[in-house]
Amino acid sequence: MKVLISVDLEGISGVVHPAETNPDRYDYERGRALMTAEANAVIAGVLDAEPDAVVWVADAHGTFRNILPEGLDRRAHLVRGKPRPLGMLAGLDEHTDAVLLVGYHARAGAGPAVLAHSRLPGRRLRRGVPAGAAARPTRQHQTELARATR
Repeated sequence: MKVLISVDLEGISGVVHPAETNPDRYDYERGRALMTAEANAVIAGVLDAEPDAVVWVADAHGTFRNILPEGLDRRAHLVRGKPRPLGMLAGLDEHTDAVLLVGYHARAGAGPAVLAHSRLPGRRLRRGVPAGAAARPTRQHQTELARATR
């Protein structure tokens, strides 16, 4: 079984301020450490449930270089950096059995949420995203989309 864990930063437990998500800000290293720890918790959960699973982790925030590679569970494969096909879902292919979205934030205008926002290539949106935009790549590869929440 192949599992892809796509990890964004704004929805990670304990991340509450933009300074924790921006490489130029004072609290960014704290955000990276929290992101790496949460990715490790999900990796451990997947491997507890499916010991023979092949686990891929896609760093899905900004430059895609946020997860601390040296701190990531060595049982997982890390996809990081740009450019890469499928962006936040890099690593998704026809062999992927499940996709877990971890640390994803609420869309802009979704109500009370920490660091809620939405983007389209080249621009930020004040409200929402095109219907089904997040699910399109997983439908194309006929993969189950799950969402890990706190």
